[in-house]
Amino acid sequence: MAGEEIPGARAELRRRGERLFAEFAALLETLVPGLAPVVDLPEHPDITAFGNPPTFAYHRQVAFDRTPNDPGLLARAQAALADWQVTVERTESGSTVLHAWRDGMTLRLHLNPVRGLTLCRADLEPMALHLPEVFVRPEPLLAPEDVRAGHELCPECEGLGWCDRCWGRGWTMGGVTWGGRTDGQVCCGDCLGSRACPFCRGAGQRPAR
Repeated sequence: MAGEEIPGARAELRRRGERLFAEFAALLETLVPGLAPVVDLPEHPDITAFGNPPTFAYHRQVAFDRTPNDPGLLARAQAALADWQVTVERTESGSTVLHAWRDGMTLRLHLNPVRGLTLCRADLEPMALHLPEVFVRPEPLLAPEDVRAGHELCPECEGLGWCDRCWGRGWTMGGVTWGGRTDGQVCCGDCLGSRACPFCRGAGQRPAR
């Protein structure tokens, strides 16, 4: 869910994406000329998080099955990225991972000690294209004077009928998913996505007790 689109945001994201792809293509051509396929920027960006508002970005990944194991490849990559912030990580498996950051762009190169360069990835910093959506609590389905004879207003939702936690959306912002905690959308923990009040099942009332 998202609110009104921010004027110019989509064009700005595309401009950043085009720069990312151009920088990445130039780096690959320097390191492994002719081995990386030429890829145009996709028409639509990727959704990176279903937040309020959702965020979008572009990314590109190139995997190499067989590449020359050039011992000078890491040094050439560092030289080509001299005006980037660069760190080099040594993994437990013996691989080397180069991370580079600049202007909201991230590049990552994986070098295997035997097979050489195996994976290259470029990511853009996520960006919102819409204003946050303003959620308004719906009006109750029932007022106290509308309750049927022999019934009482649901004491949990007070006649709302909809789930009082998610306001009938079926989801809430933030919580725990199978992948851990998230700031994005998660299934409502009260109605479990059914949208109705779990106590009166959407009736807004229940038999008097």
